[in-house]
Amino acid sequence: MSPGPDHDRAAGFSLIEMLVVLAIVALAAGLGIPSIRNIVPSQRLTSTAERVASEIALLRTEAQRTGHVTRLVFDGETNRFVSSRPGAPALAMAGWSVQFEVGPARRVQPGELRFLPDGGCTGARITLSGRGGTRILTVSRATGFVRQAEAMP
Repeated sequence: MSPGPDHDRAAGFSLIEMLVVLAIVALAAGLGIPSIRNIVPSQRLTSTAERVASEIALLRTEAQRTGHVTRLVFDGETNRFVSSRPGAPALAMAGWSVQFEVGPARRVQPGELRFLPDGGCTGARITLSGRGGTRILTVSRATGFVRQAEAMP
C-alpha cells in the first residue's frame, strides 16, 4: 500500500494563513490599546475618590467615638487633604484638579470639612477631575455620609 495524496503534503500553516492571522491580531491590538489607555486614568481617579471618601467616613466615626470634632482640610498649596485623625496619612492629589466647596456653616475655613460628635458635619462638595474624568463627592450636612457620582463629559 502506498500512502495516499494527503500524506504527500506537509502538515502546518501556509504563509498566507499566517499573514492573515497576524493581520487580525494587529488589528485587534490597534483597536484595544486606546481603550486601555482611557481605562487606567479613570481607574486611578476612582481609586483616589474612594480613598477620600473612606477618610471622610473614618473621620465621622472618630468624631462619634471620641466626642471631639474632627476635620478634613484641603491644602491648595500642596494639593493634598490633611486629616485630623491620629495617624492618618495626608492624601496627595498629584495629577488631579480639586474643587472644595464647603457648606454654609459659620466659622469654617475654606477647604475645611468638620465632623461633629453627633454624626453631622459642615457639609461639602468635593470635585476631583483630570484625564480620567470627574468624580464628585457630596457630604451630607445632616448625616455626614458621602455620596459619590461620576460627572458625565
